[in-house]
Amino acid sequence: MKIYVLVNDTRYGVMGLRARNIVAYLSSNCQVDLLYREAGKFDEMRRFVHAIREGRPDLIYVMNVGYAGGGAALWARMRWGVPFLIDHGDPSYDLLKSSGRPLWESWLVRFAEWTMLRAAEAVIARGAWLAETLKTRRPGHVFFVPDGVDTDVFKPFDVSDLRQAHGLEGALTIGVIGSIVWSDRHRMCYGWDVIETVRLLKDRDVKGVIVGDGNGLSRLKERARTYGIEDRIFFTGQVPHEEVPRYINLMDICISTQTNDSVGRSRTTAKLPEYLACGRFIIATDVGGARDVIRNNGVLLDYQGVYDPNHPARLAEKVAWLAEHPEILKQGLEGVEIAKERFEYQQIVRQLQQVMDSLGFS
Repeated sequence: MKIYVLVNDTRYGVMGLRARNIVAYLSSNCQVDLLYREAGKFDEMRRFVHAIREGRPDLIYVMNVGYAGGGAALWARMRWGVPFLIDHGDPSYDLLKSSGRPLWESWLVRFAEWTMLRAAEAVIARGAWLAETLKTRRPGHVFFVPDGVDTDVFKPFDVSDLRQAHGLEGALTIGVIGSIVWSDRHRMCYGWDVIETVRLLKDRDVKGVIVGDGNGLSRLKERARTYGIEDRIFFTGQVPHEEVPRYINLMDICISTQTNDSVGRSRTTAKLPEYLACGRFIIATDVGGARDVIRNNGVLLDYQGVYDPNHPARLAEKVAWLAEHPEILKQGLEGVEIAKERFEYQQIVRQLQQVMDSLGFS
């Protein structure tokens, strides 16, 4: 079977990584070509359509709802009858609406999203709640296949050299990894709670680690300067994915904050399996996929709405308690087995292969 995977992301992005890992473990009966979005959405849609016309695949697999990949797949289905699957993680309309983008743009995205989801042969939902929600509209055509992790790469190991290099020896480190995209509507971005927690714990040896880049990074740095804690926050900026396990192991506590709305509830997030695989103690909000995997290896915190002003105080209280009971942090190692059982790429591709076989794509 000839499959074209259309990735609405660059080869270096999270979706590019998921695509390559999926392809690596698919049946040997599948001949797979990966096409990444490297430029503007409409230019890339034309390029994808051209590639499909020339190659005539038996199946198209679209990574994430997006104009480039989704539009090309829709055209190929209408013009040449090529079926397609969509690998879906975030409800795009709700995500844009939450970010404060213009309402007309959100509604346009909603129309495009549902056109793609209805036309797809099946939807591969990466979050359990998202899968259940979509099943009410497309029963029998939605399947849950979560985000994955390579546990040969993401695993616990010593990073004392990294701690020493960045002045983190002896400190309790809390951190996050992700795209730091600022929301004008809610005045926050990924990592805001780490900054606020370190501020609240000025009297303790607690330091923050924020890994990632985006238009919110400068705002986080400015907030840290305003609070007088810039020397207690280590901003790495963007790092190559192969280096990410080192920075996760630099964190004593990984923070996974998902908002209590349709966006947060829809997600497993690629970061959570990576935190688990590295054996880190996790403090997560009691939302979405974290509920199913946080046991003795972490703590779930209540979270209200999109922006919860009381969240940093709850987080700081728990971090302060862990600072007094550091032996508890070793329980994070229980996450390694959870990652292997639930999120190892070989496992999730086996699930995906079963879905494809049931649909007659084998």
